[in-house]
Amino acid sequence: MKKLLPFLGTLTFLFLSLTQTVKAQPAISITAIPPRLEISGLPGATIQETLKVRNETDTEMVYEANYQDFIVNNDQGIPVAVDETVSGRWSLASWITVAPQKLVVKPHQTETITLIINIPQNALAGGHYAMVTYQPSLEGQINAPQTASSIVQKVGTLVYLNVIGDVTEAIHLKEFKADAFFKHYGPINLSAKIENLGDIHLKPTGKVYIRNWFNQSIAEYSLEPKNIFPFSSRIYDFSLAGKWRLGRYSAKLEAVAGEAQIPINGLIYFWIVPVKELALLAGILISLILVALILKSRKKPPAMPTEPLPQE
Repeated sequence: MKKLLPFLGTLTFLFLSLTQTVKAQPAISITAIPPRLEISGLPGATIQETLKVRNETDTEMVYEANYQDFIVNNDQGIPVAVDETVSGRWSLASWITVAPQKLVVKPHQTETITLIINIPQNALAGGHYAMVTYQPSLEGQINAPQTASSIVQKVGTLVYLNVIGDVTEAIHLKEFKADAFFKHYGPINLSAKIENLGDIHLKPTGKVYIRNWFNQSIAEYSLEPKNIFPFSSRIYDFSLAGKWRLGRYSAKLEAVAGEAQIPINGLIYFWIVPVKELALLAGILISLILVALILKSRKKPPAMPTEPLPQE
């Protein structure tokens, strides 16, 4: 049985596995270090970085290193491997070389690989993106045990290169909402959708503040540190826990992004009113008032008889 299992982390990891099951055994595993690399350089510069590959198995493995452009075209920040014709002005792979392209890693050991980026003189300022990936070579698979389940994995480092120059930073809050304007009970789920319209990936920082109808702060949440790829959006989710709440609440987003510290602000309101419980409580209260009035009327003393006025 062959099974394709994609696992892609939040702009930090690319992980693809193809499984062929014969007997159960621990899966072959690779770790790429770091999962994400963010660097900057001027046009014409040469950048050299050291990457690492760790063999998590009990068998000596041979790994092949490759590189490819990626883009992000979804709200979850999942990177998609593409060729230069698709990545266009964001392309980076054609500037990359790695050495060695094939390396032997002993069990539970780590080996290094050199990443070299030659930035062209005419490189466009802004973001350029590629992934350096590793997977067991055919030789590595031959050396692996043949009597067990083997998993061919492809993991890698996402490389974010900022070519220094005149760039456009533009970001805005596309959507900020609660899962309902009116609810009987909590929790309330909130989401903010932030869109990057600039030339470079941006990582907003900030908080969401929740206040009750007395303007008292009851909760606050920090934005997760997520990169937003140019011309794409990211969704940030928050949840106000607790079932029993009453009244109108406000959620205020205050964040900034980029070197220009572009403000990202939003304000929404929502209500939580446990109608059934309040109706039951009101019914009980009305019943008690009626009973009290009835009892009070029964305790009134009888009216005294009046004597007729004497006649002349």
